[in-house]
Amino acid sequence: MARTFSQTASTFAGMLLVAGAYASDDGSGWDLSAKTQEQQPHWASMLGVPSTGLTQGFRYHYTTQYLDSGTVVRNYGSNKGLELILGENFQVQIGVPAYIDRETPQSTTGGWGDEALLGKYRFLSANEENGNYVLSGSLGLSLPTGSPGFTTHSTIFTPTLAAGKGWGTRQSGLDIQSLVSFSVPSHDLSTLGLPVSWNTGLQAHVLRHVWPEIEANYTHWNNGPYDGKSQLMVTYGVTFAYRVMDRERLTFGVGYQEPKGTSFSTVLREWITMAKLSF
Repeated sequence: MARTFSQTASTFAGMLLVAGAYASDDGSGWDLSAKTQEQQPHWASMLGVPSTGLTQGFRYHYTTQYLDSGTVVRNYGSNKGLELILGENFQVQIGVPAYIDRETPQSTTGGWGDEALLGKYRFLSANEENGNYVLSGSLGLSLPTGSPGFTTHSTIFTPTLAAGKGWGTRQSGLDIQSLVSFSVPSHDLSTLGLPVSWNTGLQAHVLRHVWPEIEANYTHWNNGPYDGKSQLMVTYGVTFAYRVMDRERLTFGVGYQEPKGTSFSTVLREWITMAKLSF
């Protein structure tokens, strides 16, 4: 475990250096981020639905999954990490490989997951005063860098189309965000399959710092061991967002996820916690 924390700390320190170099002495990186995000809605981050707009900061997740075999899977990080806005309509994400503990009734094993990278382009957007919507597309890339038993052994490409619409003001309101994606492995299609996902979240801004939400994640598998099967997972959660300085905002969230409406499910239930520093 000491090695786990050491590697995580080293990765985090490296990302801080990247962020510092990006910001530069004159703060131009932060100015670009502020200008870019002013052109889109100011919704809080959701627990499971990725942000449809451009974001900048560092994000960390911790999840606990309970499987019907009696296995408990704890995921430290969920491949989240550093998000940087590099252009008026362009963002990258450099993930921190997740550390995964898998506890079965017989034994416990642990290891690192694969590296995850993402590039996102915003096609259209308007802030709360000018339409309250966003449309974007992204391409995710998972590289087989993980530990034995925790890597997919394949490069996986995940194109995504995302859209969001809100109603209300910056102080209160309602928004819905939805994403459609599919994951294509470079090889081992018969082992990994080709999942198609539709992820939708409904979020309300009811108090100054409080954002309750409900999310639905539908996945259908083609090929692979789950070929032809579908799963619907529903998440109930709440996030709390606090502005700590002029640009910086802290967001914390917790949620509970369970299968609904389909006879097949890979997970019995799951707890999700999230923390993000936006800058």
